[in-house]
Amino acid sequence: MPRSTTVRAGILFAVLPWLAISCGTKIATQPSPNQSITSVPAGEQYLNSPQQEHRELLVDGRATPIEWNLAGSPTYVLLHGIGGGGDYLAAVRSIWSYDRFGAPQAIYFLLQWPDPTFSALDHPCINDSADILDEQGNLLVNCRAGNDILVRPTTWHLGPSEEDQLTVEIFSDSLGNYPADNWRWGLETTDPVFPSSTVEFTGAKEDSRGQFEHPAAGFMEDRYDRGSGPVPDEGQRTYVQNYTAYPNGIVPQMIASKGTRDTRLNRGKPTSYVVWSYVAKPLTPCDSLNPVRIDDSSVRDKTWNPGDYVPAWRDTFPSASQFDVLARGNWAAGKWNLEIRRDLTTYYKAPSDTTDPSKWTPWTDDVQLVEGRHYMIRITIYDASSTRGSRSILLPLYLKPR
Repeated sequence: MPRSTTVRAGILFAVLPWLAISCGTKIATQPSPNQSITSVPAGEQYLNSPQQEHRELLVDGRATPIEWNLAGSPTYVLLHGIGGGGDYLAAVRSIWSYDRFGAPQAIYFLLQWPDPTFSALDHPCINDSADILDEQGNLLVNCRAGNDILVRPTTWHLGPSEEDQLTVEIFSDSLGNYPADNWRWGLETTDPVFPSSTVEFTGAKEDSRGQFEHPAAGFMEDRYDRGSGPVPDEGQRTYVQNYTAYPNGIVPQMIASKGTRDTRLNRGKPTSYVVWSYVAKPLTPCDSLNPVRIDDSSVRDKTWNPGDYVPAWRDTFPSASQFDVLARGNWAAGKWNLEIRRDLTTYYKAPSDTTDPSKWTPWTDDVQLVEGRHYMIRITIYDASSTRGSRSILLPLYLKPR
């Protein structure tokens, strides 16, 4: 991300509709960064709607006024550069919700920050030497004759590019003491979206939560920090490695399978940066067509060429405590919008006890949030890097009581 001067101008332009302009003036003034975040109470459901929708906010990465105006004015947080990153402002809004009977339900965040370009590929597998056709269209690789260049370790290497990332840390008390929840969002490695059906995709895990509650939401990686660094919560994360490493190189494991139905083939994400686990197929010496090129109508040659790539990660459904944090990021016009939702209290539910709340047990690897209490929160944003970023100070987080 750009340095201080450029970025501050960018964030002012990006959030201009939210800024108050003094009487008689025509130029917005730079907001003063607040030092606290207040999460205001709101109903989880539209109780005045004939449809009685189950959700109050759509976790879809779109910051619509009808959803977020009830949170009040944004908190402008000053982020300081770390690892060579710049200083700039991010906007934060928060709501915590209760159900129709008044029971506490979930906490929501809307995070917005400037970024001139979005970066989706995280260390992709790059093809160095496999070329299927020459310039005249003659076949260069014949797998039936034993040519296995497409699956040789010397053909591939990991590229240096990295994804845009963000982490939210919520500390367990008002002093910022550990343990802390640590939620990580990454453009490629997290955030799979749209419901999935086991009827449509054989072997896929049924996404009943997405189908009925938050149909556009994906997931963040859920981690827990006791003071010695974040470790993953129990369960399968949203991503798995998509290559096998060898002493002399790597070989991609899976590529996106076109199959016979393309509408929701890759769970709504381009095959150029995501391979969805449940509709993927193994890379073989005879897979002469590159799915990334197939999806790119601007190129005529759909076969593998040097410089082509395969995403280094496969997206999958999380499980257990990794299933707690919903999120969806959306980039437009040089600005990220990231919506996040997590239940205030997260529970372990045994398969046989999912309908009996008396048998649910709170997860011990999550910070459980309570109405009326104060916590500390810290936000870190990484621009196409895992080391170069920008971080806020510890900010008070207050769940304002009803």
